[in-house]
Amino acid sequence: MTLQISTETWKTKSLSDFWLTGKGLDGNGRVSGNNYAMFSHKLLASEDMDAQAMAMTAILGAVSRIVDIVHGRNKYTINFSSKETRTDFGRKQIALSAEPLMNPPPGFLIGDIVDVLTGMALHEAAHAQFSSPEYYTEMPGNPFMATVRNVVEDVYIEHLTALHYPGYQGYFWKLRRYEYDLDPNKWAHVPKKDLMENELNLRATEFLLTMRSTRGYVSKVPRVNKVVELLHKIIYIDNPVRLGKLNTRSVAKKVYEELFGNLIQHDIAYSLPSTLLDYNGRGNHQTDTSGGSKDKTNIPGDLQSLIQNMRQEQLQVANLSELMEAGLDPDYPPPPPPMVVFRKPVIDEGAAERYELARTVVKPFIIRLRNRLSWANTRQVINQYNLPSGELDEDSLYQAYYSNKLFKQTEVINTRTRNMDIGLLIDTSASMVYPAAEGISRVELARNLAVLFLEALEPVDSVKTWIFGFNLKVAVNMTELYSPTLTSKARIGMTGAEGTTPEGSALKYCALRLMSEGRRWVQKVIIVITDGNPNPGPETKLVKEQVRRLKNMGFKTINISVGDRPADYGYENSIPWTDYNTVITSFGRLLKQLVEKE
Repeated sequence: MTLQISTETWKTKSLSDFWLTGKGLDGNGRVSGNNYAMFSHKLLASEDMDAQAMAMTAILGAVSRIVDIVHGRNKYTINFSSKETRTDFGRKQIALSAEPLMNPPPGFLIGDIVDVLTGMALHEAAHAQFSSPEYYTEMPGNPFMATVRNVVEDVYIEHLTALHYPGYQGYFWKLRRYEYDLDPNKWAHVPKKDLMENELNLRATEFLLTMRSTRGYVSKVPRVNKVVELLHKIIYIDNPVRLGKLNTRSVAKKVYEELFGNLIQHDIAYSLPSTLLDYNGRGNHQTDTSGGSKDKTNIPGDLQSLIQNMRQEQLQVANLSELMEAGLDPDYPPPPPPMVVFRKPVIDEGAAERYELARTVVKPFIIRLRNRLSWANTRQVINQYNLPSGELDEDSLYQAYYSNKLFKQTEVINTRTRNMDIGLLIDTSASMVYPAAEGISRVELARNLAVLFLEALEPVDSVKTWIFGFNLKVAVNMTELYSPTLTSKARIGMTGAEGTTPEGSALKYCALRLMSEGRRWVQKVIIVITDGNPNPGPETKLVKEQVRRLKNMGFKTINISVGDRPADYGYENSIPWTDYNTVITSFGRLLKQLVEKE
């Protein structure tokens, strides 16, 4: 009951109204002034897509800032859902339903809508922070257990967040009101002909509404009320440390058994893998609107792209402001480094075709590059000490013929190639769209070179290969295109061009992956294919620093420049692009020189 009393004041006001309308922020207390409003409400009603995108971007920025306060700065990327955008905890990406904006309930003002969107974002971020991995990697064996599991988890993560940040209870309350109380028919029990099925659905529906409704809903089923009272005693406690140790899976099983008793004999084992992130139809289960569906959860793709571009510009402006303040004020702490995310791209229909096209272009040069990596008379010397054992015969010992054969046996193995772990870094930033030689873009040329190296290196048993694309778009994105454990070559066809160039960070994290996944005592080589335009400032300095550090650690770093900028920003060993034959010859000669220098 304490929770309901504390939320009474949120029923008649909006938590987001002050910054949306500007009320209460001007000194004269004028109601209609709105001089401090973040944007005009007319923008959302406008038929101009740019105006709509501006309003939605402003809303996303405010929602993201609140989530950052709770869960860490720039930890999650927040956007409206579309066919291309889904909630993905692995990628730290949260997709919000745009339905409250596009189809607001009667009486809902813009402040109420933003409250609901903020509640959605906080709810998803709370799942990522407080839910155990088993919650979104396992699925109960029947739908009734799934309902119980999700209700228990939602109540748990919302109350735990509210204990840490009491001021944010109102956002969860607004979300629950929007979801469960505005449309009485949405969650109403639908009678079934089968008596058993009818009773099961009745109890599940009553349990859901009693736990999630904001109107103090009381079930008509006494058993449901007893179960709700039990769950309140377990979860609604005031000790966040104790609550954080709660095993919600066990609680859900207990609630399930109390709610249904012997009425149901379905298997409740957690067996099937699940992408169900919540039961409100979001996460990875958003409706596909390609078939003409009227579901307004997804927004049009062109509007989504416009919002994402504006949001990216908004983040860049904010980062520049912080850098400027840091430069003007020595006491101002520098901004934290961007988050680094390793991604495994989903292969689309055209990826394999793009890979085959690149392979066709470089096919005449594959054997030539492989031969440049094959060095004759590469000697590996193994000394084996094979002393005979047994009882010592001193007379025979003094008469023995002494030679190296008695104490040491030397085995010389001639191999065609050395053992090497090679990491290939491909610049996939927006500057790679500019033309390169031969009438193709830089990103296409980089893709061709990546395919050339992969086809040349893959059959060589002594060489292990990793290929990463890299760019900076909100976070440093390290896209794993190929590795010894991810051998689908078609992923190289997924290389694109967007964002900026975090070249120094990419070098650092590529080296870390080679060190963690590569073989011990094996030579590490990093090949960087880029246009020579790293982000100015810290990233350019980081390139020099990382090349120096990697050299001290025994790494060999080679840059292949496909742009028109000279390689004067950090690489000691650089090969400018001219043609395939010249690059292959220069690379083979340079690599052999670097490796045999030791």
